[in-house]
Amino acid sequence: MTRLFIFIVSILLLTGCVQRSILDDIQMVTIIGYDLPEEESEEGLIKGVAVAPQYQADGRIDNSVFVQTAALSKEIRSQYNSESPKPFVSGKLEVALFSKDIAETEGIIQLVDTLQRDPSIGSRVFLGVSSSDMETLLRTNYGNVDTGTFIHDTLSHNSKHGMLPETNLHDFLYNYYSEGNDPFLPLVELDEDKVKITGLALFQGDRMVGSIDAKHLFTFKVLHQKFSSNDSFTVKINEEEHAAIYNIASKRNLNLKKVGSNKIEIHGKVLGVIKEYSGQKLTPAKLKEIEMAMEEDIEKRGMEMIEEFQTQNIDPLGLGNAVRSVTRGDFNKEDWRQKYPDMDISFQMNVTVTESGVIE
Repeated sequence: MTRLFIFIVSILLLTGCVQRSILDDIQMVTIIGYDLPEEESEEGLIKGVAVAPQYQADGRIDNSVFVQTAALSKEIRSQYNSESPKPFVSGKLEVALFSKDIAETEGIIQLVDTLQRDPSIGSRVFLGVSSSDMETLLRTNYGNVDTGTFIHDTLSHNSKHGMLPETNLHDFLYNYYSEGNDPFLPLVELDEDKVKITGLALFQGDRMVGSIDAKHLFTFKVLHQKFSSNDSFTVKINEEEHAAIYNIASKRNLNLKKVGSNKIEIHGKVLGVIKEYSGQKLTPAKLKEIEMAMEEDIEKRGMEMIEEFQTQNIDPLGLGNAVRSVTRGDFNKEDWRQKYPDMDISFQMNVTVTESGVIE
């Protein structure tokens, strides 16, 4: 009985220590954007744009936008509180966006580090780079929906079912601090009343040094990781004939046996289903022709991409990390950086497609 009494009293005391927040009494920020101020008098400062949804009794959602400038991101939050009757909380933050200007000129690691140091922010927060004006992007009304949830769902959907590699807070920090990886983030822009994914922003350290167009995301994902997707890939067979490959499953393998001779082989394997074909009849010979055309297309795009990465001396494919995992002794990051641009990196594809639901 005594133990039971002590247990009940302990539970009551612990419950009293939990800090509770009533939704009507707080500003629940779901998305935040960072940009450079336009005024010359604010040079050296950071502009923060935060959006907090306001849920109305009739079911409407009004998005309140707060804009402040300061030298530090934590100072920006204090300024948000100065213009709001309710305290700001970040426990529901879903997306953090950085302007292309900040990513290219200032770097973003200090801002990202601030996010990871906040215990209320989860590691699954999506990160991205915006090529549109940040304030305009976050002030745009995307319908009766919370702006943070809308942009989060757009990124999440394209990561799970499309060609966008997943890039959350955890992934970015892992790639940034890894000895053989370089980070990348989705590149977005405002397209009338929508947020459009236009490609990937490529980083060297914490600065954006290049980008990949959206039309090449499939090739990058084949080079980068194992995945399955409901999205499609269009194969051009000749001037008159095209085929669309759906339900794609892809796997990447690295052959590092010749890394001592500065050679790395990347092997990609793709399995898909033909849903559309513009020709007259899909014969076994034509099926083989489609496979070969797809292999050649992906290999050509992949090698161009790899060569561009080597020219920029960036490693978003994580080849250095793979080499580190099989290297005996200490892996020297600087030594890898010197070798990487001149490495003999090859890429071969194997494509298998099946006939299903042919449309002539």
